[in-house]
Amino acid sequence: MRPIKPFSRPALAAAILFVAGPALAQTEPSKVQQIGEDASKVAASPLKDVGVIKDKIPQVLIDARKDAYALPSPLSCKTIFDAVDALDAELQPDLDAESTKLKTGMSATEIGETVVHGLTPLRSWVRKLSGAEKNANEVQAAILAGSIRRGYLKGVGLQMHCKPPAAPLGVTLPAAAKPAAKPKKR
Repeated sequence: MRPIKPFSRPALAAAILFVAGPALAQTEPSKVQQIGEDASKVAASPLKDVGVIKDKIPQVLIDARKDAYALPSPLSCKTIFDAVDALDAELQPDLDAESTKLKTGMSATEIGETVVHGLTPLRSWVRKLSGAEKNANEVQAAILAGSIRRGYLKGVGLQMHCKPPAAPLGVTLPAAAKPAAKPKKR
């Protein structure tokens, strides 16, 4: 029995495009654009692994990492809105957003990245030696800090009775509790 030779990467990409071609032709331009962006993300993955391409951290996330709990000045619903809006532009949708749903399964992009990562020999060592893993960790830390900052600002906005997105969508403060009566002295 003859061993089966694996597909070369260009042949694999051509096969995927051949199969997906009719589906791409029938979709609206925004969907085609999204597929193109996803394909370029998958194609760039090996270049990130060897440190040729590094993710740049946006300034708003760098600032969030420096001080996630800094209050905007002057403290108003508008400044909170502006700060949350700047974070929303760089982060995935917040948990209170309409587009956030529990996801089941993997997207086509995630499947593609998994396949490409599987084809890279000794990927974890390559990432460590090239500095790509350090860059990825810094990006993840900045994203986490930005997400925490956005949640904190929305909590402050809720306390100030701001409207979403300067406060969480669909959350209201409970009515103020009446102070407990002081016990009588005997």
